[in-house]
Amino acid sequence: MTEQTLLATLSGVRLHIFHPDSQSVRAFCASLTQLGCHAQHSWPPAASLSTDTQLLLVAIDMHQQPLLTPLFISARERDIPIIALADSHNARLFPLLLQLQPNAIAARELNPFALIVQMIGTLKTVRHQQRLRAVQQARQARSERLAQAKSVLMQTFGLDESGAYRLMRSEAMNTRSSMEYTAERVITTLQK
Repeated sequence: MTEQTLLATLSGVRLHIFHPDSQSVRAFCASLTQLGCHAQHSWPPAASLSTDTQLLLVAIDMHQQPLLTPLFISARERDIPIIALADSHNARLFPLLLQLQPNAIAARELNPFALIVQMIGTLKTVRHQQRLRAVQQARQARSERLAQAKSVLMQTFGLDESGAYRLMRSEAMNTRSSMEYTAERVITTLQK
């Protein structure tokens, strides 16, 4: 992948940075804006997020733990990836990081290049995981619909499970349609 392709990953991304205000944070936000990101910055952490937030960068501070926990829970529920910005020399943060379970951890001192690389990697990984979950959910839904169609055939015609499956497979082949389409036809036609 080229540098432009990788940087395109960030184009249009809406992110929120929870980090104490400093010149380096403001400069980093300006750099992200130049890359096409929509970056917001605030401190201290807040449990409520903008509805369109797609990525969080959160400075980890032991004194902010009561605010961090609900923020991380809220982000996890909405499937928003989080990069924790932590002082790697502070061993007291490790239990908190284990509890919060961020998607990635980076140094708290903002290194723009390293953070951009981390952001791209995290976004690509999370998006890949989301696609895999969608495929698994589609497979599960397909499997449930096939099972429902078999059940309808078993109840309607007194077939066993393998007989119901063979009947559906035969019908799908005869009509040159998919098993999913055949299952839907069985359910809508026979189920009352």
